[in-house]
Amino acid sequence: MKEENYINKKECIRRGYIRKNGYIYKMSLLDKYAQKGWLEYGNPRFSKDDRLRAARRFQSDYEMSHFASVGISGTHEKIDLQTQKPIDIEAICKARENYFAAIKQIPEEFLPIVRAVCLENRELKIDRKEHNRQRSEMVYAQRRDLCRGLDRLISFYWSIKFE
Repeated sequence: MKEENYINKKECIRRGYIRKNGYIYKMSLLDKYAQKGWLEYGNPRFSKDDRLRAARRFQSDYEMSHFASVGISGTHEKIDLQTQKPIDIEAICKARENYFAAIKQIPEEFLPIVRAVCLENRELKIDRKEHNRQRSEMVYAQRRDLCRGLDRLISFYWSIKFE
């Protein structure tokens, strides 16, 4: 009988998976960045955990907004056309208000990277024609812009004055 090899926690993380509540999940790009230490480029008074919590709150507001899934009646329909329980429209409206208010806090130059990483789970591509040094500088700039955008979200969600 073939013996199965189990991977340890470090190898699991290296492969892009994380264990939460007894289950194994594929890491999001944001989780991968946090594991690599790339969420530590912003304001030194905020930690990578603060940035991660702010990003998750931003994701939550976006997901709770149901931008493409709510019909006029305020109910979801199954494929067999039976309706599920009505959706709490007030909660959706509150989530949308929070989402739009959070978007306003992020400067325009940081918004593309914050939106791509936090909401779309994708990296912004860097042109392969660039030289290695230019590429590494652009990657550093993207990480820094992401952290600075997340710093603004921390200030917004936790009502901290930003200097």
